[in-house]
Amino acid sequence: MKLGYLSFFFIIVILFSLGCFYYYPFFSDDSLISLRYAQRFIEGKGLTWNDGHPVEGYSNLLWVLAISVLGKLGINLILAARIVGILCSLGILGSILYYFRNKNIQKEYVFLAVALLATTPCFVVWAIGGLEQPLYVFLLTLILIEVSKIVNYHNFKTVYLLSFWLGLLTLTRPDGFLFTILTLGFLLAICRKKDQFIKIGFAIAIIPSLFLLGQLAFRYNFYRELVPNTALVKVKVTIHHILRGGFYNFKAFFSTFLLSGLGLISLYYLLRRKNPFGYYLLLLTVTWISYVTSIGGDIFPAFRHYYVVLILFVFAIIFGLQYFKKISFISKKVTWGLVFLLIINVFIQSLINDNVRAVDERWEFRGMELGKILKKTFSNQTLVAVTAAGCIPYSSELPTIDMLGLNDYYIPRHPPKNFGRGSLAHELGDANYVMNRNPDIIIFNIGSEPRFNIGDQLKSNKIFNRNYIKVKTKDEEYQLFFNKYGKNTGIKNTGSQLIIPGYLFQALSDDVSVFSDNKLIKIMNRGNVYTLSIDHLSSEDWKIVGSDEENAKFNADIRIKNGQLTIKITPENNMFLESLVLEREY
Repeated sequence: MKLGYLSFFFIIVILFSLGCFYYYPFFSDDSLISLRYAQRFIEGKGLTWNDGHPVEGYSNLLWVLAISVLGKLGINLILAARIVGILCSLGILGSILYYFRNKNIQKEYVFLAVALLATTPCFVVWAIGGLEQPLYVFLLTLILIEVSKIVNYHNFKTVYLLSFWLGLLTLTRPDGFLFTILTLGFLLAICRKKDQFIKIGFAIAIIPSLFLLGQLAFRYNFYRELVPNTALVKVKVTIHHILRGGFYNFKAFFSTFLLSGLGLISLYYLLRRKNPFGYYLLLLTVTWISYVTSIGGDIFPAFRHYYVVLILFVFAIIFGLQYFKKISFISKKVTWGLVFLLIINVFIQSLINDNVRAVDERWEFRGMELGKILKKTFSNQTLVAVTAAGCIPYSSELPTIDMLGLNDYYIPRHPPKNFGRGSLAHELGDANYVMNRNPDIIIFNIGSEPRFNIGDQLKSNKIFNRNYIKVKTKDEEYQLFFNKYGKNTGIKNTGSQLIIPGYLFQALSDDVSVFSDNKLIKIMNRGNVYTLSIDHLSSEDWKIVGSDEENAKFNADIRIKNGQLTIKITPENNMFLESLVLEREY
C-alpha cells in the first residue's frame, strides 16, 4: 500500500502525541517566568514581573502575547502555553508536508526527514515545555519554505510574506533579527535582476526592521532600556562560555546523530551540486552554531537551542538526499531497515542524559505547590527572595526578589568580577543588595540549602546569619529562611508586647514546622529545648502572657543581656506552637 501525504501526517501526529505523553508533564521554570509576565499583563499591570521599576526579564515577546490572548479567554496559562506549543509543532510538520506534496521530490525523502524530526526528543519536549522554541522554529520553517520558493522556483511574489515571517521571528526572540540579516544578504548576493534586487532589498530590509524598531521603541518607552535584562544576565562572550557552548553543540550533534548526521551528509551533497539553497542552509547553520557557541549553549533539557539546527537539517535531507545514491527506497529491505533504525534511534535517545532530564525534572511542580502554600499562609505583601524565579513567584503571586538578577534591575548592572566564568545564568548575585531589600523569606531553589554565587555570599553575610532563621518543614520537604524581623513573617513588636511566630524557635534535633490550615506551626517535642534570640530590646523584664496552644505545657527561661532577649522553651508534652506572646513588665 502506497502511503500518501495525508495518511503520513496522521501517522506522524500519533508518534508525536506518544512522544508528548512520554515527556509529560515537563514544564520548565523559565516558562513560568514568562507566564508571570502574561499573568500580570492580563491583570492590567503591564508586561512586568513585579511592581516598581519594570524590567524585561523575558526574551519571547510574541510568545508571551500569544499566551496572554488565550489566558484572557479564561484558559489556564500553563495549558495555554502547551496549546500554543503543540499547535506550532504540528504547524511545523504540516507546513513541510503541505509544501512538498506537489514538488518534484521523492516523498520518501520528505517522510524520512519529518519522521526523524518528530521522533527527536527536542521536538516533543519543547512542544509541551512552555518556552517559545516551537513558535520560533515554526516561523523559521515558514521562512525556509518562502526562501526555497525564491531560490529554487524563482517565485519572487512571496518576498512580502517572507518579510512578514521574518518580522514575527524578530518579535519572538531578540536573536530572531539575525535571520533577517542573513536572509537579506544571501538573497541580494544571488539576485541578478535590478527590479528583483530592489524588491528584495525593500521588503526584507524595511518590513522586519519596522518590527524591530517598534519593539525597541516599546522597550525604551516602557523599560527605559535598549536591550532586555536577559542579555545582561546570560550573555558575556568569554573563553569559558565559548568552550561550554562548543561542547553543548558537540553533545547535541551526537545526541541527535541520525538526524544530524544524515542532515550533514545531505548538506554536503547539496553543496557539491552547488545548490543555492544548500548555501543558504549552510550560512544559517554555521551562523547559528557560532552564535550558540559564543553565548555558552544552554542549561535546559533536550538541547532546545539546537532545535534551529535540526530544522535546517530536515530541509537539507529533503533537498539533498536525492543526490546520495546509496539510499534507494525502491528496496523494501532499505525501507524496513530505516524503520528499524528509527525505532532504535528513539530508544537510544531516550537513554541520553539531557533527554532523561526532561522525564525526571519535576521540581517546578513542587515549587508551584510551595508558592500556593505561601500565598494562603502569608499576606499578599510578603516579600520573597528566590533563585527559582519561575514556579514560586508565578504560583504565589507575591512580590519577589530574583536573586539571580534575571527579573531585577540592580543585580545585572552590578555583576561580580568573575562574571563569564561561572554557571550560565546563575553567576550573578549581590548579598548586600538582597539584605538591603529586607525580604521576609529567602528560598534557594524550591527550599534547599544556600546555592550558587548568591548562596555563598549570604552564608558569609553578617546580616543574613544574624537575622534569618532556617525553618524546615516535615520530612525536610522545604527549607526556608525566615527574617525574624521581617514585616510580614517576623516578630511583631508593639512596644509593650512581642508576638513571636512559633516557627522561629530552633532546636538541636526534631526541629521542624508544618503548614496546616493556612498557618505555619512549630512542632515541639517533649524534653527538647527550643531557643530564640531577639536583638535591640530595652533592658526591662518580659514575661509570657499567652500562647495559641491551649494544652501547651512548657517551662520557659527568659533572659535579657546587653539588649538581647533570649527565650528558651522546654515542652512538658508534645505540642504545636503557632505563636507566643510576651509582655513587658514595668
